[in-house]
Amino acid sequence: MADTTVATAARLNGVPLVNIAENLRVAFDNGRRLSAILREIVTLRRAAGKLAPSEYFYYRLWDPHLSLEEKRCFVGKQAQHRMHVACNDRHWYQTAADKILFHTIMAGAALPVPQVEAITQAGRRLRGARTLDRPDAIAAFLRDPANFPLFAKPAAGKYSLNVITADAYDPASDELILFGGARQPVPATAQSMAEGAGYVIQPRLRPDAEIEAKFGPCLWSVRLLVFIRPDGPYIHRAVAKIATGDNPADNYWRPGNMLGAIDLSSGRIVGAVRGTASQMTRNEPHPDTGRPMIGFGVPHWSTLCGLAREAATVFPGIRTQSWDIAVTDQGPVLLEVNFGGDLNLAQLADGRGVLDDDYRAHLRQCGFRT
Repeated sequence: MADTTVATAARLNGVPLVNIAENLRVAFDNGRRLSAILREIVTLRRAAGKLAPSEYFYYRLWDPHLSLEEKRCFVGKQAQHRMHVACNDRHWYQTAADKILFHTIMAGAALPVPQVEAITQAGRRLRGARTLDRPDAIAAFLRDPANFPLFAKPAAGKYSLNVITADAYDPASDELILFGGARQPVPATAQSMAEGAGYVIQPRLRPDAEIEAKFGPCLWSVRLLVFIRPDGPYIHRAVAKIATGDNPADNYWRPGNMLGAIDLSSGRIVGAVRGTASQMTRNEPHPDTGRPMIGFGVPHWSTLCGLAREAATVFPGIRTQSWDIAVTDQGPVLLEVNFGGDLNLAQLADGRGVLDDDYRAHLRQCGFRT
C-alpha cells in the first residue's frame, strides 16, 4: 500500500482535522463570542458524544440556530467506536470487512449484489468468479475488451481507497482508460492487484435512468443506518451518497461529492451538503448538471428499504449496521455492510446528531450506558 494511501486511511479513521483559526473567524462573523464557544466545546467534550474540539467546528456547532440539546446529539469518533463495540459482536467483523466473504454470504441468502467476474487473492474461491492469482493472469483479464467497463475494489479495503473504475483498454499504450479520462499502465496495475488481500473485479454498475438523466453518469448509493432490535430491523437514518465530476466512488471525502438527507417516509431529499466546517455549503444544485437536489425522490425507495431490512437479518451479530445500497438501472443492489460505520455522514447530511431517543434506546438494549 502506498504511503499516501496509508496516510489517507489514518486521516479518515481519526478525528477530523480542521483549521481552527479559520473556523473561529467564521463563527465570530456569525455573532458568536469566544467565551461561549469555549464553554460549548468543554460541555460537548464531556457529553455522551465525546466531541473533540475539531469536531465541534467540523459540524459547525457554533451555529446559533442550534440549541445546546441539539448539539449534544452529535457523536464524535471516540464515542462512536465505543458504541459500535458495545452493540456488535467482534466475531462478526470479517463478515462485513472481507468483501469476498460478504459476497459469498449474500449469494447464499439470494440477495442482489454486483456480479463478480474475478477475484485476485490467491487461495480464495467465489462461486461464478475466476481466481486470478498471478499478475500475468490479471493483466490478461485487463487487456480483454469484453471486460469493460469494470470496477475493482480491494477485498479488504475501506473508504474506496485504491478503487479502479475503467472504461476501456488501450492496446497502443497498454493502459487502462479510467472514468474521467485518466490512464493507468496495465503491468503496474496488475502487480498491485495481486498483492495483499487482492481485489474484487466486477462489471461497473450503471445508475438508475432518472438519476443519470438529471445528474449525470456517476453511480449513487444510499447509506442506511440500521439497528437490529428485538422487534426486527429498524432504519434510523438514510443518506444519499452523491458522486460528482470524475470521482471513481461516492465517498464524501472525495472533493466535490455531496450528501443528501433523505426523508424516510417519502424517500425524497430534504437537505443537501458539500464540504465540512468553514467550507460547508447547503442545498446547492448538482455541480455537474445544475439540477436541484431538494425534492428529488430516490428511485425504488420502498423496494430499497425492504431490501435493507431483509439483508440486515443476515447479520444478527452486527446490531448497528451501515448499509450502502446502489441505485442502479436494474434496481437496488447491495454493495456492502459496515460494522457500525461512520456516523458522520448522517450527521453532516442534515445537520442533526444521531444520538436521539431512538439511538439511545438502541444503545441501552445493547448494554451501553450514555
